[in-house]
Amino acid sequence: MKNISNLVIPLVVLFTIVSCQKKSALEELNGSWELRHIEGIQVANADPNFKPGNGNLLKFEGQKYERYYEGKKEEDGTFTITPEDTTINNRKANYSITFNKDTEKTYLSLLKNKLILFNGVIAADGTESTYEKQ
Repeated sequence: MKNISNLVIPLVVLFTIVSCQKKSALEELNGSWELRHIEGIQVANADPNFKPGNGNLLKFEGQKYERYYEGKKEEDGTFTITPEDTTINNRKANYSITFNKDTEKTYLSLLKNKLILFNGVIAADGTESTYEKQ
């Protein structure tokens, strides 16, 4: 009986630790994200909100991405994502992402079904794009 409990207890502890671990950023990012809101570069009288089904998508799978505009693929390639805590436009970004080995970083905030991309700061003609997971 003692041998069984010596085996079972470590297995239960290991299972508990593994089941409580957070998903990696890549796992959370994988999938399709649709644009819902853009802040910055607004055109007068244009709605900054986007309805579901608008076709403005970002798709991530592993280290590859595709960008769609109104349902048409505009860009694809590879990306790298790095943990990085910073504040942009009074919001917290928790990662930086680099598309196609560019030298320019885009910062992002990844929270469950919400992805916010920060391209520069709004005060200096930057944009803040909010996407929802599909």
